[in-house]
Amino acid sequence: MMKRRVYLSGPITGYELTERQLAFSYFEDFVNSKEGFEAVNPLNNGVPQIDGNRPQHMRTDIRNLLECDYIYMLPDWYKAEGCKLELDVATACGITPFFILEELMAEYECAIAEDEI
Repeated sequence: MMKRRVYLSGPITGYELTERQLAFSYFEDFVNSKEGFEAVNPLNNGVPQIDGNRPQHMRTDIRNLLECDYIYMLPDWYKAEGCKLELDVATACGITPFFILEELMAEYECAIAEDEI
C-alpha cells in the first residue's frame, strides 16, 4: 500500500530558520507518526536556504505539492503569501486541505517550551 503524502505549508520568510526548522520538524514527525502517511517538508526540498532563492523554492515546492494527496496548513499560514498560493493551487487541483487543530497547537507550544528550557 502506498503512503498518502501530506505537504506541510507554513510561513518561512521573515522567521528565524532554526525556529522554522523546529516547527516543520515537529509537524513532520506528527504526520509521519500516523500510519499510512508521509510528510513532505518544504525545508527539505533540496534547494539551499539562502536569500534570493524564493522563486526556486516556490517552483520546487509547488511541484512537490502536486505529488501529494493532502496539504496541511501550519500555524500562521494565512500570514504568508507563499502559503496562500499553495492552498489555492491545492484547492484548484483537488488536494484536500487540513488546518491545524487547537489541541495540536497546544501540544506544539508545550513541546517548544520544553525545548527552550
